[in-house]
Amino acid sequence: MKLLDTNLKMCDVGTNAFCIETEADQIKLATMVLAVAKKGYGRSYFLSNLLKWLKFDRIIVISPTFESNQSQFKHLNIQPEDVLDPDDPDVIQKTTTIVNKERDDLVECRRRLQIFKELKKLYGNPTNLDEDYSLFDEYIDPFTNKWKPPEHKYE
Repeated sequence: MKLLDTNLKMCDVGTNAFCIETEADQIKLATMVLAVAKKGYGRSYFLSNLLKWLKFDRIIVISPTFESNQSQFKHLNIQPEDVLDPDDPDVIQKTTTIVNKERDDLVECRRRLQIFKELKKLYGNPTNLDEDYSLFDEYIDPFTNKWKPPEHKYE
């Protein structure tokens, strides 16, 4: 086979393929993992340890056998509503709903964080809010009377 020079130039067109920070010795994210083996060869054991190692905030499981292997995954604190059956005709919609809610929560937290930054910039100290004080009490610690940034549920 003869190779021809095409003069194609590669350039960065946006987000890095591995934009999620991981330890140097870990699997780079985003990734896909396919675990294939005969029954009893440790697929669940491997996957539960891999998921623990990667320290995800939330795990959605789509599996018909999760309940029978639940002891392998109990250390991951997977919520019952995050375990879906692949044979359920609504499984894609349910997964999409969960992911969209997570996205909406993050967008809302970022919006609140932006408001917080603007308040700090405009007023400096919470005591300078005067009559507007009660409107922004979610951004002020009532005990210390200092700014309190909004927190996302996953920190």
